[in-house]
Amino acid sequence: MDIGSETPKESVSQNVLFMPSVYNDAMTLLCEAQEYFTQFGEDDQTKMDKNIRSLYACEMSRITLRLSCVMSWLLAQRSVVSGQIDAEKSVHYGLEFQNICRVDNRMLHGILPSYVCYLLDSTFELYERVLRLNSQISAVH
Repeated sequence: MDIGSETPKESVSQNVLFMPSVYNDAMTLLCEAQEYFTQFGEDDQTKMDKNIRSLYACEMSRITLRLSCVMSWLLAQRSVVSGQIDAEKSVHYGLEFQNICRVDNRMLHGILPSYVCYLLDSTFELYERVLRLNSQISAVH
């Protein structure tokens, strides 16, 4: 999307923020992660060496953190658009922990179960996507 100087800020905010695909992708990944960890997580962990189990637990937390940050950001932006909070206050919600969330986990392919790697890759891409949206919004406000 080209955000030109002639575009009203309100229009940009609503168009950039509430692309249904971002919200839908976040909710889909949240449900997929919950389903995997509930149905297969424990069984997968029992098959792992204890060092890999430790790594697995850390990466489960990273997946959860990425999804929590993205959902927090989406809800904060929705609150801005609906007038519940100021845009300046919305910076306190969401995209924290970049030092943890922006870690590229591709080196774990072949070490962790393939579905965990899929969740790691997908949540990384979603987090990066939301960071790009956030920078567009910051440039407008």
